[in-house]
Amino acid sequence: MDALDASYKKETITGNEYSSTSDVEKPSPHIPATADLAPLNVEITYPEGGCDAWLVVLGAWCGLTSSLGIYNTSGVFEVVMSKVILPEASSSTLGWIFSVYAFVNWVCGVQIGPTFDAMGPRALMVAGSICTLVGIFTLSVSIEYYQIFLSFSIMTGIGSSLLLTPSMGSVAHWFMERRGLASGIAFIGGGFGGVLFPLMIQSLLPQVGWGWSIRILGFVLLVLCAISVAFCRSRVPPRKGAETTWRDTLPDYKIFLDGTGAMALTTSGVLLTDLAYFIPITYIPRYYIDRHHLSDEEALTGSSAFAYQLLAILNAASCVGRYVAGDMADRFGRYNTMIVSLLFCTVSVLGFWLPDILAPDLDSYALLVSFAKLKNMDDIMRAVLRWYPLGYWQVSPLPGVF
Repeated sequence: MDALDASYKKETITGNEYSSTSDVEKPSPHIPATADLAPLNVEITYPEGGCDAWLVVLGAWCGLTSSLGIYNTSGVFEVVMSKVILPEASSSTLGWIFSVYAFVNWVCGVQIGPTFDAMGPRALMVAGSICTLVGIFTLSVSIEYYQIFLSFSIMTGIGSSLLLTPSMGSVAHWFMERRGLASGIAFIGGGFGGVLFPLMIQSLLPQVGWGWSIRILGFVLLVLCAISVAFCRSRVPPRKGAETTWRDTLPDYKIFLDGTGAMALTTSGVLLTDLAYFIPITYIPRYYIDRHHLSDEEALTGSSAFAYQLLAILNAASCVGRYVAGDMADRFGRYNTMIVSLLFCTVSVLGFWLPDILAPDLDSYALLVSFAKLKNMDDIMRAVLRWYPLGYWQVSPLPGVF
């Protein structure tokens, strides 16, 4: 064990004053004091490594694979639903399934974050695992629009949100100086799931059909959820210690009244960022199939294989970006990393869509070269959109808040 793993970084919360031995960016010292934000004097230590800390990262990795992995596989679901299950449904009607799923996935964090701060991750992740598994297994037998909407958009969306927030928050309780690196490793799970799940479904669809493909996905998620529940733990005590009540699980909107507007602006920026992120990964496979004039029957055959592989390529590229962005965030600051990365994100999206590189008159070699040129920008693009929790930790008046 190296010296950094053996050392503990400390931060002290006295009233509402924040101090730490870490040299990384700290929350603004201009946060106004309010009696109900941090009434206890608590000294918090960060192991910065060790077996327990890295097991938490493993649990978070599995939790993010289960939640963000499904999120990053939405493009596969969209293709099958539009071409096979609900071929008569319009694009706008199908769009509600995925827009509501994304909305539920993120909006539930408004309540889940304070609950995590007050209660820890275990109960939330158990509930998230149950909701996710129920949603996926009921999706496998859903054939009507309302059934898909309830199972995927609502149930799976709630489950993903219940897994996502505690997974991110647990890592923050064990790392301070190496928080970016540890979080980057955990976030790789989302990219890994985005590689594994599309390729797995692509391979299974011609052999066992949609229903059993999704059931097999559900069994994989069962293993991942079990590991995440077993290993994700918190260390930072509740804000009010033994006096914590159910009222402390309610959202505290005073975090937006920090006198600087940093928290409110960060939240607004994240909302817009995620809108830009979710659209391409949902529609890239269908865009490829439509541009190559493949029939509905061919959507489940080898003719459409590259449509699913496109999603896997983007997610595989993001795995590198998530790790690199974590190290960059520790070295150069969370917001500096986000600003530069968002510029690359914009260039990447424009470079992908405007030249129409998926046009059928481009041969496969030219297509792969085009993807190779965009790969490095996609690394950063996919990573930065998962870095906003580090920005929240930096500006929030509470060390564990989301």
